[in-house]
Amino acid sequence: MIFTDKTYAENILSEAADKDYQTFTSRLTNTKYPILGVRIPKLQTMAKRILQGDYSAFLALSFTYFEHHLLRGMVCAMNREGEKEHLALFAEFIPYIDDWEGVDLIASRYKNSSESYFSALTEYLRDRREYAVRFALVALLSNFAATPRAGEIVRLVRSLTPCGYMEKFARAAKSPQRSAQNAQLAGTTPAQHSAPHLARQEPRLGGYIPLSAPAVCGSATPPCGYYVLMGAAWLLSVLYLTEKSAVLSYLSDPAQDPATRLKTISKILDSFRVPPDEKQSLRALRQVIKEEGR
Repeated sequence: MIFTDKTYAENILSEAADKDYQTFTSRLTNTKYPILGVRIPKLQTMAKRILQGDYSAFLALSFTYFEHHLLRGMVCAMNREGEKEHLALFAEFIPYIDDWEGVDLIASRYKNSSESYFSALTEYLRDRREYAVRFALVALLSNFAATPRAGEIVRLVRSLTPCGYMEKFARAAKSPQRSAQNAQLAGTTPAQHSAPHLARQEPRLGGYIPLSAPAVCGSATPPCGYYVLMGAAWLLSVLYLTEKSAVLSYLSDPAQDPATRLKTISKILDSFRVPPDEKQSLRALRQVIKEEGR
């Protein structure tokens, strides 16, 4: 019963908070949600406990704190229901995501390599919301990078990241529609969201209630689209190990975003699984890319 009351749930989270970890987290994230400083293993233990009971009652609670937000996402990802349930919950949860951690912790915890899940993720790649796209990239990495879909994923990333692609996320963030959505998410009434692959349904996730007092929030200030860039580079660096030719073709294509290509090379160079001769060739390609814009 302790997780079916907002105040009690927040008290449990507060008791598990670590001041040093609060400071650490605030430097890494750009979330607007107040940060308590609860470590991830503790949140995972709480999520497992919630899933032993009526997790729908917990999800229906409104939330204020970052860790409550992450805990909701873990419950959405870790429940043992079928794909339909997960996709419906993700469709409601994703609009609340405002930082990379809220993506990665959740997208990597749901394991599913079905054709229908792949199709749903490709729909999210077409989204104008930065964190919806990153969700798709991380979920593709977690579930499909080591499957026969790997070559297709490289082609999908190529269609996502042409030169100037980050500008669309900046425009989307400033659009009146996005401003209206942000206002809706800040209300106490659960918001109703939709995804291209799902019919509209009654909302199951409680809304966000801002804290009236000053609080520690994220202090990182990345440019719009930065976490899509990082997600694409991370995914491509892993795909390089099995789809080397396709990834090299991508890296050599001047029509693709140079910052994404440079970050991909950087991540590949960090890998212990790439031989020295290939790293040397990649360093030479990196120099070519840097000279393209001069």
